[in-house]
Amino acid sequence: MKLDELLPQKGEQDPTAVGATVSESRMQDLTMILGVVREINSSLVLSDTLELVLDEAIRITKAERGFIMLADDAKKLEFVTGRDANGKSILAASFQVSSSVLDDVFETGESLCVENALSDGRFESRQSIMNLELQTIICCPLRTPGETIGVIYVDSRYIQSVQKAEVLFLFEILAGQAATAIKNARLYEDLKKTYEDLRLANEQIIKSERMAMKGEIAGQVSHELKNIVAVVVLQLEILRLKLDRLSPQELRDIIEKTMAGTRKIQNFSNNLLTRNRAAGTLLPGNPNVVCRDFFDFIKVLPKFKHREIALVLGENVPDIQMDVDQVHQVLLNLVNNAVEAFADAAITLETEYDVVDNVVRVSVGDNGPGIDEAIRNKLFYESITTKVNGHGYGLPICRQIIEHHGGNIRLESRKDAGAKFIMTFPVLHRENPEA
Repeated sequence: MKLDELLPQKGEQDPTAVGATVSESRMQDLTMILGVVREINSSLVLSDTLELVLDEAIRITKAERGFIMLADDAKKLEFVTGRDANGKSILAASFQVSSSVLDDVFETGESLCVENALSDGRFESRQSIMNLELQTIICCPLRTPGETIGVIYVDSRYIQSVQKAEVLFLFEILAGQAATAIKNARLYEDLKKTYEDLRLANEQIIKSERMAMKGEIAGQVSHELKNIVAVVVLQLEILRLKLDRLSPQELRDIIEKTMAGTRKIQNFSNNLLTRNRAAGTLLPGNPNVVCRDFFDFIKVLPKFKHREIALVLGENVPDIQMDVDQVHQVLLNLVNNAVEAFADAAITLETEYDVVDNVVRVSVGDNGPGIDEAIRNKLFYESITTKVNGHGYGLPICRQIIEHHGGNIRLESRKDAGAKFIMTFPVLHRENPEA
């Protein structure tokens, strides 16, 4: 039932009192609760939602303090938050109530409203009530369709001058609306954590990509990560499409599966990272030597063995600061892209020294179909791929590596006229052009 439906329409009578019109006080309270519900439903921050609900519960019952307990996975109530009538938080260390009252309401799903607890024979054996000298106790289950997620409880040492039926009616309305808001806020926090885990995992994947490009690790990483990520994406897609129709248990199952997948990605990436402790160390090296070593390495690999690959080395190319493994990774990524984009690709690996700008340029060119102009400017900054099973991380990683070397990478390409990736590295000490 929508809360607006509880507000009587013109000419309607109070559903709890046959023949009597709704009192002005109840109308004000219902309007107030409607405003609170709109406010709590506008926030998906769990702590804010709990405080708003509890403050309103204390107000309408004229209680001295209130608490919200939520059920854990074992269906045991746990203290979540407490407030007093002045809006101050009550810490868990000061939480003292009758656990039997809370458990009874949670298990039976029936509200409890006691106006004179010290004189009520039902509570003579409940020592906590006697010790705290409580007079008024109201406790209501927090129910969503098909599930009780906790209880909301308020009490006072005084017998409040309120109408029991009236207060309990309003309290149960608030509890029902609050339960849905709390469930949504908790679900949002779970999803936010899941997405954060995915973000961190993706960062780990990008950092470990350089290891995934080498030898046997490449096949292992590609197979394992694609399978894990596919499961995670499937679970999130189910959640997105069926969020409003899933039961609480189905929601928990999907969130657990998604989080398990992200943890697996994170662990797998961490294991890869630990294999390469020297990553990112820049030392003097000669680009011609590095490119020749790379050329000798790939020309015997099955993937490149029968490809046309040319090596053109510039004269008097000076040393630069570099991480040889990282430069090999960039070159491997670029030649991989070339042969995967065009079956008959002819590749040219070239170096040159620009005396005027005092920079070294290393380029990888091909005779393929070229790269669509619409995506050229995005290739180095977004996860874009034209491969069936690609992920689009390669070129952003290449850019990061070259920038780590103090250089830059750019693309020259024309339709049906191939593509050429040009990497520029600074020379720390200018060579004597006259030598």
